[in-house]
Amino acid sequence: MKATFKPDFLVHDIAGEQILIGGGEQINFSKMLMLNETSAYLITELKNRTTATDSELAQCLAEQYDVAPEEALNDVQELLRQLEEQGVVILE
Repeated sequence: MKATFKPDFLVHDIAGEQILIGGGEQINFSKMLMLNETSAYLITELKNRTTATDSELAQCLAEQYDVAPEEALNDVQELLRQLEEQGVVILE
């Protein structure tokens, strides 16, 4: 699965919490997503690349957090599906 991050979303640190928010012309503050550490890490990795596969992101996650590759892939795929539902990424 290939994911493309939509450029109109930003990750902000607000009061020590990582928040994903739309940065377009009309910011909808009711659609802010609080991120845990691993989600923030993966979203930042994807944002820096613009496009990445689930396998590439899983490899980054496994290396960064010393997680089994299979577990990392399952976690990445679940996160990407959730982000697609929220309109943050496009999955192919």
